Amino acid sequence: MSDIVDILDSTINNDSINVNVDEDSDEISETPFQSLVRLHASNSNYNERKNAVKYILDALRLVNDIESLYEILSCTKKLADDIVTQVQIDTLEKFVSIIEYLIGNVENGDLLIKEYLFQSIIQTIGHSNNRIRKASQSALIRLFEMEQIKNDEIESDIIPSLCQLDRSCDDFKNESIILMTRLTQYISSDLVLKYFVPTIVQQSSSIAFQTRKTCATSIGDLVTVIPPSAVDQYLVPCLSNLCSDPFWGVRKSCAEVIHPVGQVCSKESRWNILSPCLIQLLQDQSRWVKTAALRVLGYFISTFAQSNIDKQTDINNNKNDLSIKIEESTKINENDQFNDFNYWREPVITNIDFDKDFILNSNQSSTTTCKESIVEISKISNEDDINNILPIELLDFYTSLIEQSHSSGVETDIVHQGAHTFPAVALTLTNKNWHRIRDLHKKFSEDLQWKVRRTLAYSLHALAEILTVEQVEEDLCPIFDSFFRDVDEVKIGILSNLAKFLKVLRLSTRRTYLDKLNYLTSVDNQRNWRFRFESANQLYELTELFSSVDVGDYISPLGFGMAVDKVADVRHAAIKALSGCYSKFNCEKAQVQTEVFLDDCHRVFASSQDWKLRQVYIYLCKSIYKLNVDRPDQYALRFIGKLLSLKEDPVVNVRLSLGTFIYQYLVNNEFYIGLSDDWRTQIDECLQILLVDRDRDVRASVGGIYQPRQTDLSSEYSNDHSDSSIQNNTITLGDQ
Repeated sequence: MSDIVDILDSTINNDSINVNVDEDSDEISETPFQSLVRLHASNSNYNERKNAVKYILDALRLVNDIESLYEILSCTKKLADDIVTQVQIDTLEKFVSIIEYLIGNVENGDLLIKEYLFQSIIQTIGHSNNRIRKASQSALIRLFEMEQIKNDEIESDIIPSLCQLDRSCDDFKNESIILMTRLTQYISSDLVLKYFVPTIVQQSSSIAFQTRKTCATSIGDLVTVIPPSAVDQYLVPCLSNLCSDPFWGVRKSCAEVIHPVGQVCSKESRWNILSPCLIQLLQDQSRWVKTAALRVLGYFISTFAQSNIDKQTDINNNKNDLSIKIEESTKINENDQFNDFNYWREPVITNIDFDKDFILNSNQSSTTTCKESIVEISKISNEDDINNILPIELLDFYTSLIEQSHSSGVETDIVHQGAHTFPAVALTLTNKNWHRIRDLHKKFSEDLQWKVRRTLAYSLHALAEILTVEQVEEDLCPIFDSFFRDVDEVKIGILSNLAKFLKVLRLSTRRTYLDKLNYLTSVDNQRNWRFRFESANQLYELTELFSSVDVGDYISPLGFGMAVDKVADVRHAAIKALSGCYSKFNCEKAQVQTEVFLDDCHRVFASSQDWKLRQVYIYLCKSIYKLNVDRPDQYALRFIGKLLSLKEDPVVNVRLSLGTFIYQYLVNNEFYIGLSDDWRTQIDECLQILLVDRDRDVRASVGGIYQPRQTDLSSEYSNDHSDSSIQNNTITLGDQ
C-alpha cells in the first residue's frame, strides 16, 4: 500500500514540474509588450501589476506600430493611478526614462506625454506618500528641462498644485517651496512674482520652523529672477522678520542668503534694513549663526562698492565744478584788488571804535565767495569718511575677524573666507581708508594656515591695483618679500601674477626684484614641474617691464635655463619667453644683447648633442618667426642657416619638426618672396632632401605621399635598416 502512495506522489510531483516548465516556457516566449498587457490587467494579484512595470521600457523600445504604443502608454497610465502604493511608486519612478525616450525617439512624443503622463504627474505632486511625491517632482523637473511645458499649463495646472499649501502637510510644504525655487529658472519672472513670492512670504510665518527655514533659504534664489523693486517690497521685509526668528536654524539660513539679497536690493534697503540685520546676526547667541554671519561678512561689505563708486563719481564731478567756481571767484577778487579805486586808495586811519565783528566782516568782504567755496569743498571731502561708505559697525567686525573666529569655538574657514574677500573690501573702502584694514591684512599674511597665506598671495596683485604706488611699496612689498621665503603652495600664488604686481611698482623699485627672480623660480620639490611652467610663463610678461639690458642680464638666462627642462610643457613656455626677449632686443635695437642671444641659441640648442634641444631650436625659430620682428633676409641670416643644417639630423623627430616648420611657414608666402635667391635655393634643396627622406612621416610633413607601413616588419627592416623606430631609441610620430 505504501508503494502505491509513493508512486502517486511521484506522479503528482512530476506533473507539477511539467506544468511549471510549460508555464516558464510560455513566459519566455512572450514579448515585453505581451507581458505588460497580460500582467497589468490582473486585478486580484498586485504583485503581477508590480511586475508589469518592469516591462514598460523594454516594450517601448521594441514597439513597431502606433496602436501598440498607445496600448503601452495606456497601461502605464493605469499603473501610475493604481490603488496600491508600491505599484504607483515603481511606475512613477520610470516616468523620467519614459519621457526621455518619447521625446528623443517618438514623433509627437510631447503630445503623448500630455495625454497619458502629464495628469498623473500633476495629481501626485501633493501625494501623502513621500516617494510618490519625489518621483512625480523629478518627472516634472525633467519636463521643464526638456522645454515641454507651456506657459498656459504652468499657470493653469502646475502653480495651483504647488501654491495651495494651506491644508498640506509640513513635508509637502517644504518640498513645494524647494520645487518653486528650482522652477524659477524655467518660469517667467512675472509668474514668479505673481504666485511664488506671495506664497513663500506667507509661509515664512508658518508655525513649523522647518518651513520658515526653507523659506529663508529660497529667498536667495528668488532675488535673482524678480525685479529689484519687488525685492525691496517683499523679500527684504520678509528676510528682516526671519532674522529675528526664535529658532537658530532659521537665523543661520538668513545669514547665508543676506549677501545675494544685498547684491540686488536698493542702497537704502541695504543700509537701513540688511546692515542692522547682519550686525544683529554677528552678535547672535548661537555660535552657528554667528559663524555663518562671519563667513558672509566680507561678501556683504563688497555690495557697498558700486554705490561707493557712483558716489565718488558724483563727488569728483562736484569738485570739478567747484574748482571752476573758485578759479573764477579768485580772478574776480584779484581784479578788484587792482582796480583804480582800491589800488590807489590809501588806508584811512581812524580812532573810531568799530565793533570787532563788523571790522572782521568788512576786512574779509572781498573773499567771502572764496571761503564759501572752501567750506563746500570741505563738506564734500568729509563724505569720504567711512560712515558714508558703509556702517562702521560692519567694518569693526571685519577688522576683528580673526579674534571673532577664535572666540566662535567652531572650526571653520572664517579666516580663509576673510582673506578671500579682502580685495573686494579694499575696493569698497578705497585707498583713502587703507589704514583701517592694513593691520588686518598683515595678520592674514602671518596666519599659521598656509591656505590663508596662499589666498592672499593669489590676490596681492589685485590689491596692488587698488592702492596707490606709495601704499604698495610701503605695505605690500614687505609681505610680497615674505612670501618669497614661504612654502611652494604660497609662492606659486605670487608667481602666477608676478608681472601684474611688478607693473604697479616704480621702475627703481621694480628693478630690485631682478636679483630675486632666480630665487623665486626655485622650488623645494623639483618634481613640481608646474611651478617651473608658471615661472616660464611669467618671464614672457616680464620682458615688457624692463629694459633690454635688464632682460639680457636677468630674464634671458632664466629662459635658457628653463628651455633645457626635462618637461616638454616647460620647454615650450620657455621658448615663448625667449622669443619675447628677442623681440625686446630687436625693438630697442640692442645690438650687444642680440648677438649674445643668437650665440647662445646656436651654442645651446642648434649644436647640442641632445636631440630635444635641437628640436627646441626649431620651435624657437618658429616662435620668433610668428612675431614678425625681422625682415626676411635678416631672419634668414640669423636663423635659417643653422636651421637648414638640421635637414640630415639622425633623429626623425628633429627632421619632422623641421619639415613641418619650413613647409607651413617659410615657403609659398610673402616671406619666401622677400628672400634672396640664394636663401630660396637653399630652402628648396632642403625640401627636396626631406621629400626623399627615409622616414614616411618626414616625407608627409613636406607634402610627400604618405605610404602605409608594410605588414612584413622583417622585409621593411632589411630595406630600411635605419628607420626611426630603431635608431637612437626614438619613436616616430604615427609609427608607434
